[in-house]
Amino acid sequence: MADRFAEPPSFDEYVVARGADLLRTAWLLVGDDRGAEDLVRTTLARSWPQWRHLSHVGAGSYDAELRRALVETYLRRRHARVRRSAERVADPPSRADVLGALAELGPRERVALVLWTFDGLSDGQVAAALDDDVAAARRHRLHAHDTVGGRLGLDEDRLRVVLDALPPQDPSVAGLLEQTRPYAARWRGVRGWALGGVALVAAVAIGGILAGGDPDRVAPLPTPQPSAVTCRDSLAPPTPPQAATEPLSRTVSAVLVCAQTDEGSVWSGSLPPDAPVSEPLAVDALVLAPRTSGTECPDLPTGPAFRLVLLGTDGAVRTYANEGLACNGWPALASYYTALAEQGAGSDILGAPGSQFLGCPTVLGKSLAPPGLAPPSLPRGTVLEAATACLHPRAVATAVPRFRPIRTNVMGAPQLAQLNADLARRGSRTQAGSTCTAGTSLFVVEARLQNGRMLELSSNCADVFAVDWQSRDNWAVSTQTRDMLRALLVAQ
Repeated sequence: MADRFAEPPSFDEYVVARGADLLRTAWLLVGDDRGAEDLVRTTLARSWPQWRHLSHVGAGSYDAELRRALVETYLRRRHARVRRSAERVADPPSRADVLGALAELGPRERVALVLWTFDGLSDGQVAAALDDDVAAARRHRLHAHDTVGGRLGLDEDRLRVVLDALPPQDPSVAGLLEQTRPYAARWRGVRGWALGGVALVAAVAIGGILAGGDPDRVAPLPTPQPSAVTCRDSLAPPTPPQAATEPLSRTVSAVLVCAQTDEGSVWSGSLPPDAPVSEPLAVDALVLAPRTSGTECPDLPTGPAFRLVLLGTDGAVRTYANEGLACNGWPALASYYTALAEQGAGSDILGAPGSQFLGCPTVLGKSLAPPGLAPPSLPRGTVLEAATACLHPRAVATAVPRFRPIRTNVMGAPQLAQLNADLARRGSRTQAGSTCTAGTSLFVVEARLQNGRMLELSSNCADVFAVDWQSRDNWAVSTQTRDMLRALLVAQ
């Protein structure tokens, strides 16, 4: 399984892994080394207080959220714009010519051009970075391309090559770390008194483990690979989907959602994080059924909204239009969002033997086992040594879906004491589970006993938990424990 999105990397790890890319994007926005480093450094310093929030927004969303912060910082600054003559320059353009053409643009136009051409983002992703609607982002991008491409005499492909060669190819991130660490240390001192300090301490502790060990153990953040599927691949005519006769992962290695920006699009929602669904279990969790008569579908918007881009295991790319999928594609989008959130979960250093903190395991492929004859496995008086509460999103197609990350909260001493008080009163029993109707989320508690045994407790409503997914091995918790878990995960 890939590294989990649900648990964040440390701040320094992120800067080491992705700082150079931020510097290169910033360089194209401001046009020089010192200005780019200052822009990124300011962005990181402002982002550190919200780091826990930013890193829990969703799977693979670190880049998207930091890019949004970078753009916001850039737009807030009042850079002097040097007007150059609009005469066409000779081909190939010089460095000064390219910088002069970029200086002709307004801040938002320059952002749109850089993110589209240099970073390879879609109009929807550019709009998310600009905190604007897709149509406006597309207008900024087209006007910027007409201005710069027209002046330099370059089409989009040649302009992309020119911009890629303009900033330093491998900028150092040492200056970023030196400047952000003092600020980070001061904030940690203040945040340590906050009620949410447990989760922050977990992130800092894991960062120390990683930083003090073998550098090879630091897992890089998930980033699109050069050969990965992109939204530019969705421009081909869509193909009619077929009902799957075998697990999708046997023929498909990655699936990406791309918003349509044509006139008449009925989707005003935001894009998911900048990563395709690519893990085998996650790919198999997607619902890509072809459209039927539509009579069984709920009352959902109809019309063009998005496309699914499928990268085959043979390297071939095909696209599905949402209108060709069951219920106009909304179940497919809902399952895509859920698969994307889940594919980063699983075992990692947080769940390693001897680790103080536990991560959230993926629930893909897991369901309650048929009733068996085994006795209850959670005796009265059992003591939990460590536990983490997790809230996993479920695919529900009764409304236009939205991306929801896996919520996680490492339990501190008061929460563990509450769980152990319930276990002191009673353990699990051979009984039916909760009668609560399954909603849009699933509560899961990952726990470790004093003897080292690992448990997964799952519940629809945080009232009766199935032990290790056994349908007839259930533990009913007190109202206080139910309310505590809901407060940790729902009231955020």
